[in-house]
Amino acid sequence: MYPIIKNRIQKQAIIAGKVFSLTVPQDTFLDTEDGNNLRLELFDSHGHPLKNNSWIQFDVETREIYGLPLEKDVSKWHYILQATDSGDKSVNETVDISVQQHKSHRSVNHEISLALKLQRKFARNVDWQIQIIRGITKVLGDASVSNVVVREVRNSIQDPNLATFVYTNETLPKDRCPEEMLDELVAQLTENALNDVLNPDIMVKSVLGQQIGQCMKSVIPKVKPTQSIATKNYAPTTRNQVDRVNATVGHLLVYKVPADTFYDPEDGNDLKLKLLTTERNPLDHHHWLQFDSKNQEFFGVPQPQDVGQKEYLLIAEDREGLTATDALVVVVHQAHYKRDYSVLFELTLDTTQEQFSTAQSQRRFIERLAMVFGDSHTNYIQIRKVHPMRHVDQVQVTFFNTTLYRQHQRCPDEEIEALRNMLLYQDGTVRTKVRDILGQEFNLVNMSMIPMGTCQGFDTPIHVTNEPEKAIPPPIAKDDYLLTVVLPAVIILAMLLIAFIIACILYRRRLTGKMELGTDEERKSFRSKGIPVIFQDELDEKPEIGNKSPVILKDEKPPLLPPSYSSTNNDGENEDVDEYVPPPAVVMGGRESRGKSPVTPSYRRPPPYVSP
Repeated sequence: MYPIIKNRIQKQAIIAGKVFSLTVPQDTFLDTEDGNNLRLELFDSHGHPLKNNSWIQFDVETREIYGLPLEKDVSKWHYILQATDSGDKSVNETVDISVQQHKSHRSVNHEISLALKLQRKFARNVDWQIQIIRGITKVLGDASVSNVVVREVRNSIQDPNLATFVYTNETLPKDRCPEEMLDELVAQLTENALNDVLNPDIMVKSVLGQQIGQCMKSVIPKVKPTQSIATKNYAPTTRNQVDRVNATVGHLLVYKVPADTFYDPEDGNDLKLKLLTTERNPLDHHHWLQFDSKNQEFFGVPQPQDVGQKEYLLIAEDREGLTATDALVVVVHQAHYKRDYSVLFELTLDTTQEQFSTAQSQRRFIERLAMVFGDSHTNYIQIRKVHPMRHVDQVQVTFFNTTLYRQHQRCPDEEIEALRNMLLYQDGTVRTKVRDILGQEFNLVNMSMIPMGTCQGFDTPIHVTNEPEKAIPPPIAKDDYLLTVVLPAVIILAMLLIAFIIACILYRRRLTGKMELGTDEERKSFRSKGIPVIFQDELDEKPEIGNKSPVILKDEKPPLLPPSYSSTNNDGENEDVDEYVPPPAVVMGGRESRGKSPVTPSYRRPPPYVSP
């Protein structure tokens, strides 16, 4: 079984000039057979063993990753820690280390130099450098090596055993010139005191301290410097770092590095500058940001995909190859698209995309556009889009002139007309001055002014410098013809045929009655000529029979008997009139009940008519 990574190693951020140490925990790797008893090795990012002069090393016995990064090592580093078991099966863990500049590297006001001679050969350079730091700490009585910040280690070209060790002490104040404290510190670091600690491996020949930066004065000698120290070349230093550069999408960035960014005691400001990535690699030729070493300036036109911030390293090198590093950040901001620009310019150039995509070519193009508009700078030119026309090997560039934008809902008609007269003759042809300024490098084929927003009603027709021949479309391959013409037609015909078949099936089912009820009995019942079914709620209410016996409730008393009249009268006309007989009672539900009277309330019959 292969070993596994049980606990990952965290990313490390360390300070340039200070001793770095990291012990690999025992539980980082695990093997089923060997447990934690694995063989560890540290390799660079390419899998190669570390060199003897590398700033970082690995102690196999103590499992310690240690080193001393200097200012020239400021960058992001990736290493591989390999764990191998007894069966030569291994697993790799990535160790990411970010070397950062000291927070007070710009305010350093002193440095102490030690002239050394190595008495024996060290397998690794960083070993004797850390030994010197521990010796200085022991002589000064400091509890930690963190107060020593190494600025530079210079090896002699004539004799590799001779070196100069330059450092600063963080205990000294940075807000004022520490002249007296520096003298006291140098007085403690005597050659004898240091040799007692470093012998027999290293011998200190001389110690001297000096103030630098704003506190620079004459050298403060501790002893008479030897000839080797007097002839040494000092590395350049950073004074006023760039730190941050701002850029905007579509606008040309040109930033000249200030002359006082770096300083060299021998060469002054006459240094060779170059711009690298954080991995110390040269910039890609097609990267939007480039550096002009001759003029010492950044330049480029960022695109929308470049929005954000990116770190770079600015390296200063003197005549003898000693360097200083300035870590800076370039921040790309979005363009101000909220403004309602009035006119969009569209130019078609007779150049290829490969030629126009370089930062140098785009810089020359924008600078010449500014000359066409009569501007002293390029701040008013905003590139909107670069579209390659590959079938004719041309490039179409659209841009805004940021001085032409709508103000208070008003279209700048006068400015647009003045600008059009600057570019074109009265007959609509491009002025010779415009073609001469753009030159043969950017051969102008077509030029358009497209109104935007509220200016769309303004007369800004398309003006063509030279009527280009219609490009012959490239021949369509057989496979492309099948995919673009034949296949879509076949699919459409198949869809129409399927739709027609479905419509026929539905129409046939409708004619044959298949859409009706499913069983024969149901269909037969609906087709029969019998009596129609009438529900109870559909019946009309029948009027009640008028002579129906009234219903007499339990508590209701029968009506009074009609009055009886004498059957005898003078004329004898009412002899045949019968007496009124009440209707018989109706029995309902076992109880006697009288029929419901058709007329409520009950009444008596009128008396018979008696003539006078």
